[in-house]
Amino acid sequence: MMDWNWFFGALAQSAAAIVGIFGAFIITKILTNQSAYSQKSNRAKELLAESRRIVDSANDLSIEWYLERRIADEVGDLNEILERDDSQAPEVYYDQLHFPYLLERKRALEIIANAKELRRRRIAHKEEKKRREAEERSKVGPFHQSLHLQPFPHVPDPMARITSAHVQNQTEREREAIDTVVRDARHQIRVVNDFLDSIRGNPESSPQITHTLLLVTVLFFAGVVYPLSFLPATPNGMIELSLSAFWPLLFSLKGALLAVVAAVFTAVLLMFFWLNISLRYSEELIEDLSQFTDLRRYSAYFEVMETNERAGAAAHNGQKIAAGDV
Repeated sequence: MMDWNWFFGALAQSAAAIVGIFGAFIITKILTNQSAYSQKSNRAKELLAESRRIVDSANDLSIEWYLERRIADEVGDLNEILERDDSQAPEVYYDQLHFPYLLERKRALEIIANAKELRRRRIAHKEEKKRREAEERSKVGPFHQSLHLQPFPHVPDPMARITSAHVQNQTEREREAIDTVVRDARHQIRVVNDFLDSIRGNPESSPQITHTLLLVTVLFFAGVVYPLSFLPATPNGMIELSLSAFWPLLFSLKGALLAVVAAVFTAVLLMFFWLNISLRYSEELIEDLSQFTDLRRYSAYFEVMETNERAGAAAHNGQKIAAGDV
């Protein structure tokens, strides 16, 4: 006959050893994941704060003022080009000029078209004025023409040159400030993208660990608690399985001790089970971070830059728009 005491004792000891090994490994892994989760959660808050700081920096830029200065410079260059050839379409002149990439292409083309129209009207007005002056001179004699005062020669204003240099310096400083914010935004986009890759799928909340915890729980009850409930067994006796014996066993001293051990162990496993499934990043956090992977989120002007880049507005140089090409 089988020695049931030896069998159940050996089975319980073996199962307890297996439960202890797997339990220790899983708990260590969960605690390690919890530490990594806490670090990443804090890192996410830092990234959100840094992204919002860059947005504030972009809002503090005087981009519209900068665009006005740059547009004035480009219109001056445009007028020089029109002096040589004013028969081309606005798109042709756009490719010859260097409008800032923060300026919408449509708006730049409208500026070119308006400049062409103003030049046409100015030339027409000048020709009309010359025609009228010629008619007036033809109506008076040479003596009256000699009485007309000659205009004084134009004397350059030194203050105008100083003011122009000051504005140019301000424009250059503003361009550098814009460059800095654009570089910061592009770098932040790369950092946020890398971080999102590291948290997608909730790597700290492993489904394998959840399944293993469930299996360890089953192994503990089936391999430890249940065999111990038969001890001590009658030597060379027969083991009978009966549901009717459960309640008398539970309310016995042996059953009470086994119930306490089972309850404590189960509570510990449940605690780590919930801890494991709670190591998940909220959809709200991922959405908040994801919006800062788009350059347009940092400034509406950066959206214009990105649109121009996609539309090939940088075809002058055959290059993509860099941080300094604003």
